[in-house]
Amino acid sequence: MSTDTDTGEQELLRAHAGTDGGAPVGADALNHASGLGTHELVAQVAAAQPEAVALVVDSLTGSDAHGRDVTELLQLVVRTAKAAIDDCDSAGVTVVQEGTPFTSAWTDERTLAVDRDQYDVDDGPCLHAVRQQTCVRVTVSEAMELWPDFTRGAQADGVLAFLACPIVVDDEQFGALNLYGRSRDGFSDDDEALAVLIGRIASGLVAGQLRQHRSATLVSQLEEAIASRAVIEQAKGAIAVVRQVSPDDAFGILRSVSQDTNVKLREVAARTLREFGALLG
Repeated sequence: MSTDTDTGEQELLRAHAGTDGGAPVGADALNHASGLGTHELVAQVAAAQPEAVALVVDSLTGSDAHGRDVTELLQLVVRTAKAAIDDCDSAGVTVVQEGTPFTSAWTDERTLAVDRDQYDVDDGPCLHAVRQQTCVRVTVSEAMELWPDFTRGAQADGVLAFLACPIVVDDEQFGALNLYGRSRDGFSDDDEALAVLIGRIASGLVAGQLRQHRSATLVSQLEEAIASRAVIEQAKGAIAVVRQVSPDDAFGILRSVSQDTNVKLREVAARTLREFGALLG
């Protein structure tokens, strides 16, 4: 059940809508769990739903999470969210790259359809969660007041409740975990707390994988640089011997050829060594 409280933001929405009673609920006013510290959050959810927390921890920190790329990790995240959160019927992860959102992981076709509705109108709970870096939890009636164009399409797909939690990587927007339900009662406080917990674990998993990728790329670049240096040094030596010049002059010759032919220095050096080998052969 939704336990949202009235706020000044709701009054602004009422004024905008021109209504007094049964007013729309502001999305930002539903941010109950995401403001908690990690220890408080875990304690709250563990006390209310220990089996669900155990499932989340086992799934996202166990062996299943090891050795996966980012896309595979996000697919594991949505499967875990659907399994752990009773009111969740569909789940997905939206990733935003260079301002463009796309669904990177999903549990069913309904998820893709509802996400697409948001992308088409450039608004909705998921995109609000990403842009405002806040968890959004609304029922279909509340969503209709906030995002009518999106909600009509989602309702046609059978979705009556929405819960979106941001995924932040290295203090930057990455995307959001999106949960959809078919109950008019909406998602509960415990559902939201679990979703935020899953979102935070997902943030850490993605950040770790991206750092590992960057580290691996850096190592590869360093190894390539070392290999290139070795080839260049050998070519310098060959030129110095054949032309009876200093190593510095030999390097100058290699660099001039590279610039004049617009060919990488390493490739010029490798070609020089092949030609030198052919002469010796």
